[in-house]
Amino acid sequence: MKKIHLFTNDKRIIKIVSNFFYIQKIFTEDKKLGNFKKKNKKVILINSVEKISIKNFQDTDLALSYGFGLIFKKKFIEKYPLGIWNIHPGDLPKYRSRHPISWAFLNNEKKIGLSIHIINEKIDMGILLAKKFISRTFQDDEKTVIKKIFKILPATLSLAIKNFKKKKTTKLKKGKYHKALFNGIKINNPKNYDYLYIYNAIKSQKYFEGLQIVNKRFKDVIFFSKKKLKKKHKIIECKNNKKIIGILK
Repeated sequence: MKKIHLFTNDKRIIKIVSNFFYIQKIFTEDKKLGNFKKKNKKVILINSVEKISIKNFQDTDLALSYGFGLIFKKKFIEKYPLGIWNIHPGDLPKYRSRHPISWAFLNNEKKIGLSIHIINEKIDMGILLAKKFISRTFQDDEKTVIKKIFKILPATLSLAIKNFKKKKTTKLKKGKYHKALFNGIKINNPKNYDYLYIYNAIKSQKYFEGLQIVNKRFKDVIFFSKKKLKKKHKIIECKNNKKIIGILK
């Protein structure tokens, strides 16, 4: 079993990856994950990949990353003969972004991709190894979509390994880079927006800070029906006189 380095801030990925590779070291920015200990695995808390000691690269020619915030520069990537493989919860190159799932929601995508690619120094670029999709419903939010993505991750990683061995890869085209949504999404006048856009925007922000419309924040949303109205509900009037029900945060 090949020894690898894993760069992640998400503990859930460790078990899945360990079914395919021997994880020699786990590098994380997350203090909580930095305290995580597991047999035969050493977790190292870092704030810069450039400060990683050269001793850590002995007998390691491959790295994987998922949900990791630090940027890998070209010189660092080249330390791994087989590169750094990134697990990206989005359809590349269509959704290059720090928040690809949210952007897929905003574009009302019915399918959301999971891409595994060999990175280069450009964000969400490089060589595509494998890609699969999950189906999204109107009841889904980011949390349920991630759950679906984790279900197909083993099969996608298996395909990536197979394609790498067979040299069945594709160079990623530039695509569009969607801006990060660290400050959330704000809407000043809902009447300027299609009701599906606002519905999807609220669903995409449910497990963040919610969607801000004027001076109110909404944590969830349902399609309009007078029978469904409750105390914490507010009718949101959208473009073309369409209405949805926002659930206040």
